Amino acid sequence: MTATATATALLLSLLPAPSRTDVREALDAAVAAGAPGILARIDDERGTWIATSGKADLGTDRPVPREARFRVASLTKSMVATVILQLVQERELTLEEPISEHLPGLVAGGDRITVRQLLNHTSGLADYVAADEFVDPEQYGRRTYTPRRLVAEGERLPRKAPGRFAYSNTGYILLGLLVEKVTGHDLRDVLERRIFRPAGMTRSYLPFTAPVVRGPHATGYHLPRGADPAEPGALRPITRLNPSFAWAAYGVVSDARDVNRFYQALFGGRLIGADLLAQMRTGVATPQAPVFPKYGLGLESVGLTCGEMWGATGSIPGYQTFAFADATGKRRMTMSVNVQRNDPKVATMLLAVVDALNRYFCGEPYPPLTSSATGLGR
Repeated sequence: MTATATATALLLSLLPAPSRTDVREALDAAVAAGAPGILARIDDERGTWIATSGKADLGTDRPVPREARFRVASLTKSMVATVILQLVQERELTLEEPISEHLPGLVAGGDRITVRQLLNHTSGLADYVAADEFVDPEQYGRRTYTPRRLVAEGERLPRKAPGRFAYSNTGYILLGLLVEKVTGHDLRDVLERRIFRPAGMTRSYLPFTAPVVRGPHATGYHLPRGADPAEPGALRPITRLNPSFAWAAYGVVSDARDVNRFYQALFGGRLIGADLLAQMRTGVATPQAPVFPKYGLGLESVGLTCGEMWGATGSIPGYQTFAFADATGKRRMTMSVNVQRNDPKVATMLLAVVDALNRYFCGEPYPPLTSSATGLGR
């Protein structure tokens, strides 16, 4: 062992370890606030720590599997964005070129929408998920959508003003199409070759229409629009669905081990160079400040009491995911909740998850905030 490594090991031994009891208390609070179950995994210099709370199924006492797989939802954007930046690094693309350069005529005004704007949600493109077509996942989760159909659904909606943050899954569907156009390969295969394999993510895949989550998993639930989560039976199971509506925007299936491996590889410089990684973590302001204050190029930040950490959050019928890491990728935490809720009361549950992040990364509770102060639960 070198002198530097010895000194680092000594320093780590002197630092107070995050209280696992405190983190577990935050997980229990998330369940008390309406999560059926939750899984947390921490990977750092001290090893691996896994904890669960609640149930994998509301009708049984089965615990959430420690190696549970889940739909990671918008963490997919971090992976697709990394591929785009690899292509920039290889000089196959530039961040400032218009999307019409490779996908002419697909969206109106494509000559004025840059790759960078798609990555950081400043293109002004509408989010296709806001269309009436996507109100009820028990209906649209049975249908098959092509990526171009998803873009067309977004094009029917009013756009936002370009240049300011406005979350758009449509932009990431376009980025998926861009990857396929430039590489000449299916996005699923590109992710496998460029992201999953180099990062050691052996449990991850991008389904197109396959409805089943492979491997151990908790039952995923959703809260229908307008339903009261406190009413018995309000949460409906929705694990099995056709995920073609999500694709490059939020379709990947993975587990907490693989997600932590991804951010370790990305922040450790194994997937893209330092200059592009710095651009990924250069964010525009979002309406979810101060909890999630910035969105970069496929990454978002969480504002903790000891500073910002970068990673991503995701929400899809059945699951919500939260994954963040320190600047070096040496300390990583991923959490999966087996429900998607968009009601105002969900803010309490989400803040409990943020509290768990703060207790791990900062060693103290997250200060109480109201949903109106965070933008959560909209």
